[in-house]
Amino acid sequence: MADTVARTRTSASADFTGGVLIGLTSLQFGAVVILGKIATRSGLSVPSLLAIRFAIAAVLLAVALVAIRQPLAAARGEGWRLIALGVAGYALEALLFFAGLTHGSVPAVTLLFFTYPVFVSVIAFLTGRGLPGWLLGGALVSAVAGAAIVVLGGGSAVIDGAGVALSLSSALTFALYLSGADAVLKRTNSLAGAMWVSGAAAVALAVCAVASGSAEAPDGWHQWGPVVGMAGLTAGAFFCLFAGLRRLGAVRTSIIAATEPLAAAALAVIFLDEHLHTATVAGGALILAGAVAASLARRPARGEAPGP
Repeated sequence: MADTVARTRTSASADFTGGVLIGLTSLQFGAVVILGKIATRSGLSVPSLLAIRFAIAAVLLAVALVAIRQPLAAARGEGWRLIALGVAGYALEALLFFAGLTHGSVPAVTLLFFTYPVFVSVIAFLTGRGLPGWLLGGALVSAVAGAAIVVLGGGSAVIDGAGVALSLSSALTFALYLSGADAVLKRTNSLAGAMWVSGAAAVALAVCAVASGSAEAPDGWHQWGPVVGMAGLTAGAFFCLFAGLRRLGAVRTSIIAATEPLAAAALAVIFLDEHLHTATVAGGALILAGAVAASLARRPARGEAPGP
């Protein structure tokens, strides 16, 4: 009996800690979106912006690992998988998302991106990790209806067709990335995992910038400031995401992460003088409801949330 109570308390403590960590992740990523919008408005190319952001973040994470005397190396067999996640997952997702920001407002792009928990739930079902119920169907309807309202109700001033396609593609890519990270990160500590993913993303985006002819360095503090700020917040958000993911698993992580568009929208109104259209608010509410419902649509698989 005492052992059962102790395990329950330990589980509750891990859940609480995981929830706080993912909440901090959402706040930091919301601020990253605002700084990214500021940087792209200044004329800095998206691939260059993101390559520098992830490179600085990787260095900051490496310094933190050395400072706390933790290994820089990934656990055996996990290094190449983390590199693959960084290149094929996070680099591509970030590129699509920030390209979307050049075609729409922060609230519209962020809310469309947050259809990703629906994709996470569908992926979980297709890979045999949970049984869908009526919630999943309702989530799909809610998310699609919400996306349609955001797109059609706000007009071109909110987001155009390219922005819609980029935002939804980013959502699907992130769903694949999050599901992959949940499966891959088992023995590598969270900080090292974040460093490997960030470093791999930086290299991939640098190659993309050079290949597309858009490679450039920030010019002046009006460009360097947002990039450095994004890098610092990214380092913190990466750590919090991985640490929270280990405690909660991909599905519960996506539920709490639904607070990110709220933070991004509020910050956009305050710092970017963007306005929340009625259609954006109404559609956003449906998207967030669908995100939460999709995340609850299946039972977590055993062992889904590995311990710290």
